[in-house]
Amino acid sequence: MTNKKNIIENFKQSISSTVKAISKNKDLNIYFGKNTEKKDDNQINLPLPSVHLEDMEKNEIRGLADSIALKFKYHDEKTHISKKPKSKSGDSIFTAIEESRYESLGIIEFTGIKNNIKNNILKKYKNNSLSNNIKQEEVAFEDAIKIIMQENLTDQIFDKDINKIGNAWRDELEPIIKENINDLKENINNQDKFSKLSLNLVEQLESIQAQTEIDEDENNEDENTENDQENENNENNEENQNLDKKDDTSTEEELSSESEDTQTEIIDDENSDSENSREANPFYIPPKENKEPFNYNAYTRKFDETINAQELCDIEELSRLRQNLDKQIDNMDNIISKLANRLQRKLMAQQNRWWEFNLEEGILDSARLPRIIINPHQSLSYKKELESEFKDTIVTLLIDNSGSMRGRPITVAALSADILARTLERCGVKVEILGFTTRSWKGGKARDEWIRNGRPANPGRLNEIRHIIYKNANSPWRRSKTNLGLMLREGILKENIDGEAIEWASNRLNKRHENRKILMVISDGAPVDDSTLSTNSGSYLDKHLRYIIKNIETNSNIELLAIGIGHDVTRYYKQALTIIEVDQLGGAITNQLALLFDKKKQTRLRAS
Repeated sequence: MTNKKNIIENFKQSISSTVKAISKNKDLNIYFGKNTEKKDDNQINLPLPSVHLEDMEKNEIRGLADSIALKFKYHDEKTHISKKPKSKSGDSIFTAIEESRYESLGIIEFTGIKNNIKNNILKKYKNNSLSNNIKQEEVAFEDAIKIIMQENLTDQIFDKDINKIGNAWRDELEPIIKENINDLKENINNQDKFSKLSLNLVEQLESIQAQTEIDEDENNEDENTENDQENENNENNEENQNLDKKDDTSTEEELSSESEDTQTEIIDDENSDSENSREANPFYIPPKENKEPFNYNAYTRKFDETINAQELCDIEELSRLRQNLDKQIDNMDNIISKLANRLQRKLMAQQNRWWEFNLEEGILDSARLPRIIINPHQSLSYKKELESEFKDTIVTLLIDNSGSMRGRPITVAALSADILARTLERCGVKVEILGFTTRSWKGGKARDEWIRNGRPANPGRLNEIRHIIYKNANSPWRRSKTNLGLMLREGILKENIDGEAIEWASNRLNKRHENRKILMVISDGAPVDDSTLSTNSGSYLDKHLRYIIKNIETNSNIELLAIGIGHDVTRYYKQALTIIEVDQLGGAITNQLALLFDKKKQTRLRAS
């Protein structure tokens, strides 16, 4: 018994010495036992070792002790409290990221700490069999974050058991963590900067957690519905069995009424048939057309933003991204530049002077002077130059900044917008370049507020939108060209709510003084926002987009056209075309604008 006590005491002393050495704090007071009250900030409470003190127990205590020691060395609680989010879920994720920071510093500095930290996580799952297909509900969201964060911060891979825990959430978490990891690694030694940078990551991870909770609720509702249906079927079967046991004492009148009921049931069944044509179902009555306007709303707009591109990125990074964009132009076919030159020639040709003749005042018409010499009684003829309608034009390019545009599509869109802006500017036509996306994946703060308020039904748009101004109409191209590099920045492209973006762009155009207004939308798909579509009808955003387009096409003087990249947008817009290859985009933009200006010229000639 004495030997066991000595072993336990030696173990305690060893742990105490290690904690003080790692934390570099000799004033730490280390106690073992749950009932020890904390008296000061230099006190650490660790679990009391049992009499048996098996290897697993030793490893667990070592892991906890090492984590606490690293916290004392690398962590400042005041900084942590000042930066942490207000929401409970955000706070727990923020804490997990901070724990992964100071534990990662320990893993990098002390080689033996890695296994102890691993055991600190494994102890939570020691009663569970860690199968290869461990389910998400079996793994704490914060533990998965810590594992994947530490792998990326330390560039080390943990053993199989730890990986199984992380793999439960890896597909959802790792892409987002990798988007942010480089900046976090650069500031791993600075808790203040690291915490500021991690807030954006917390926001994205919190949205994933909220979405998962909703999916689980929906699955539970489906299961409950199936159970209710089974119970209902069982009750119907029991009733049918009881009816079969009754004596057949029906009269002829009862039989006739029974046949009428049966006929009614047949009609009802046929009316509920999924076939919606009278030929397939003679009892089908087509639904009445819904002529009421589509009601669209946003659950909250306080997190939405309309922002200039330079406010989302510092000047140095914007310049670097713009340089990357310029390099891409060398790898593209010169067809875009050729088409831009052709567009410029076509537009310049339409800027010929237009004169009104045979006026009583104005500029003397020298071409008519010979008539006066021939006939002195002929009055002098004057002419006046008409204002060119061509220059009284503004073109807005509205570019889809959704995640599906990542890579070559967004690069070509940025380059095409850049070349088009330069071309039209030379011709005296104003150009505005706008982009639309969301601030977060799957809802962000808007969804969090909806969850806190009890998840009311039919919340409407449930994400925080972001509208970006790359170039306003009054800004020259040379001052705005750097902004287009923002489209290449990682993390900018998220989800797309097209209807509100088109409404925003058209409202900006309506405030302009130009007589002719053109809005061109470049997109690669239908509006998609997982958070909104999962809480409303599946066609909610689609209906709103159609409503906005119809309103602009019928009730405004804006000429609306669209180009779909690999997606048929002709079902939305009257003037639209679809391109299959993204390299066709530059030609499509210039051709569409050339056609528009040709139509305007023909209309003017017919009027004259």
